[in-house]
Amino acid sequence: MLRLRSFLIGTLLLTWQLGCGGSRPSGSPEGGPPPPPPQANISISPSNVTAGSPDLTLAIMGSQTFSFTSAAHKVNKVVWLANGTETPLSATFVSSSQLSAFLPATLLTDAVTAKLRVEIWDRQGDAPIAISSSVPFQVTPPSIPAPSISSISPSTVAAGSADVTITINGSNFGHYGHFVWSTAFWTTNGNLHDTGTWLQTTIISSDQLTAVIPATLLKNSTSVQIVVMNGDVMGMGDGYFGYPRSNSLIFTVTP
Repeated sequence: MLRLRSFLIGTLLLTWQLGCGGSRPSGSPEGGPPPPPPQANISISPSNVTAGSPDLTLAIMGSQTFSFTSAAHKVNKVVWLANGTETPLSATFVSSSQLSAFLPATLLTDAVTAKLRVEIWDRQGDAPIAISSSVPFQVTPPSIPAPSISSISPSTVAAGSADVTITINGSNFGHYGHFVWSTAFWTTNGNLHDTGTWLQTTIISSDQLTAVIPATLLKNSTSVQIVVMNGDVMGMGDGYFGYPRSNSLIFTVTP
């Protein structure tokens, strides 16, 4: 009888609270707005880099709510997540509030927004005993400068010549990301998509290239343009749109 009475009293009290606008159980869809997400408990420096950058060492800072371990039986693991793939990074303990992590260039070839977190593991365990918040790391598209040509040598050959290697002098030559580098083109009207032929190009320095003009292009007398593009040499399908290119200089095949 005592249990039944307690049950009836509890039911009546709950009914009165709801009917009178009393507080609702936590998590009710009709309650207040959801609480804001917790603040990140780690930070990283730097937090962004340009695509195509070399190997990088990150500094990872902890906070009052998340610290790193130096215990012999525990380990700090740094995890990089990008495009759905997790990659463990080599980490070094600096202090309870700082780690350093090695970020290889192979993860920095393309623009991407990655996330990085730290996990604390017991060496004998099969699951982390603590996991930090995930913080973003941005690999941004490279800033590609426009190349410029000041001279080419030779600028004239006779029709029927064998392969010819020309030297191109100018500025802003180099590698600027995955598949993005300076390439010389032979073109009759500057339209690289329709009339451009890319030439085997070697980058000597930021102000000099060499390019091979094959004998098949030298059979007949003609006058063409030599252009350098800083872009993706595999991008012929999109007409190389958007990639910076140089001024043009004339190359002549004489009779």
